[in-house]
Amino acid sequence: MSHRHLLVGLIGTCILAIGVGCGSRAEEEEAAQGEDAFSQREVDNDEVLKALQAAASNVNQYEISVKDIGVPVPSASVGASVNGFSTRGLDWFQNPAVSYPDNKRWEQGTDTGKKCQWAAVFRFQAIFENPPEEAKQMRELEGGMWRGSFWSWVDDHASTERVADPSPSYAWSSGLWKWISASGKNGICRIPTRTMVARMMKSCMAQAQSNNGDPKGCRMPRYDASLEPRADEDAGSPEAGSPEAGARDGGADAPSE
Repeated sequence: MSHRHLLVGLIGTCILAIGVGCGSRAEEEEAAQGEDAFSQREVDNDEVLKALQAAASNVNQYEISVKDIGVPVPSASVGASVNGFSTRGLDWFQNPAVSYPDNKRWEQGTDTGKKCQWAAVFRFQAIFENPPEEAKQMRELEGGMWRGSFWSWVDDHASTERVADPSPSYAWSSGLWKWISASGKNGICRIPTRTMVARMMKSCMAQAQSNNGDPKGCRMPRYDASLEPRADEDAGSPEAGSPEAGARDGGADAPSE
């Protein structure tokens, strides 16, 4: 065997050995920079997506019901981009039949999980159409390393007929954060609220300011009903679910991937 062929073989072996970790990170960071793959016109022409967008429109509502909405066909990995903030990608966790890193295919999610993945994208869109001031400050932090990119995942508790909080959204890397929601039995979705996003940004900014602009590892605080706007201040449809329900169940911490 020539030295050239040997070198190629060694490189191939190394790629196989480290490809899972490096490939996943590269895939996520590249996808986070992509263009929007759906338009509002496309949503309006899809009755299921339109219904999910409406269900997720109240940015103060932690728990919503998607039980009576159909199962979306298009993959939610296209994400959304608004005012310089974006979320993209797809991960399924908390499903015994799906293991990381092979957990990024649309067909691996439960029906409720697929609904919640889209609902989380629409909630992201609704929040960042009018981003919290803390989010703008975090993205524009002098010397900061984050520019507004997220990667989406769902804790698919519906796969085991459970209801639980999602893992906290967190800064997975200096420049790419996780946008995390949860599915649950009987068509339940739990999705971050605008208040939770503002609290995360405040926490992450404090960490970045004390760490040379690097927020890596900072997390979104848990849902706290007492910190959310009163019901009469909520935007969107009030019948989508009960936000107070989120205070009852705890969730597992985010995986380290």
